[in-house]
Amino acid sequence: MLSQFRNNNFSICDELLLELGAGCYPLGAMVNHSCDPNCAVTYVSLDLLELFDWNCGEFIWRYLCRFVPKTLDMEFRAMKPITSGEEITQTYVDIALPRRERQQRLERKYHFRCKCVRCSRPLQEPGSLDAFLDADIDGIPQDQWTKERQEEVERALKEVSDATGRSASTVDLAQQQQQCIDALQKLAERQSVILHQDNIARLQTLSTLFSAEMERGSVEEAVGYGERMLRFYRRVYNANHPMTGLHLFTLGDLYGQLAQTGTGPKDSKAKSAEYQAEAQRILRITHGKDHRFVTMLEDRLNNA
Repeated sequence: MLSQFRNNNFSICDELLLELGAGCYPLGAMVNHSCDPNCAVTYVSLDLLELFDWNCGEFIWRYLCRFVPKTLDMEFRAMKPITSGEEITQTYVDIALPRRERQQRLERKYHFRCKCVRCSRPLQEPGSLDAFLDADIDGIPQDQWTKERQEEVERALKEVSDATGRSASTVDLAQQQQQCIDALQKLAERQSVILHQDNIARLQTLSTLFSAEMERGSVEEAVGYGERMLRFYRRVYNANHPMTGLHLFTLGDLYGQLAQTGTGPKDSKAKSAEYQAEAQRILRITHGKDHRFVTMLEDRLNNA
């Protein structure tokens, strides 16, 4: 069993979808993969002591509280209507990745080649989600790039790597942050003229800028990058995907901060309410109606 653990385990993620570790869920492993899944997987903390009626003294109870571990229950939550007889599916990889990379990861770790509806659809077919996830500005997928195009992209990445390496030697933290952000902004500009708007590399750059601006408290700048990320999420993810719900939660909070300070767009308060309402709707589906994020959003909307 241990020799197969790496292939059959699940990455356990917290409520923010950040990986905590790995777990073995035999029943969960029976649910097949799809690159267009109809279910989201979440984990709920369960205290084993609450499952039984313990009739023991205080000393034994303290011992049990110390040594009996908590466990994590796996839950499958439908992200869209599932008809009678339809297979329940989950995803083993990030569905925002290009098809080529998804297939490589699935073959390397799980030893199968995905033949779901999304992966079977021709890339050239109108409306294909995978058509441009690794394409250049001309819509050509990465495995068909010319040597010149490949070198152009690599040069842009190297410039950022060199710039961030130089900033690491800067003693002043604020200056170090600014140098990193400047380098990332230059990369985003270069990517906008050499990579397709749906290319995952552009989302990764925007995501890094989004986090960097939030970290240094530049709320208005963070909102700008967050809006561009949201457009990508809406194109690639299911309408009820937890990634979209969590991002809307964050954006709604940022717009709320702008509304309080009066430094952002005039519609900041309305945007905050709109995004928080949509976030609540999605997270009720993916995290459950009693989750603290859902109740927190409900309180904010009621007090708005």
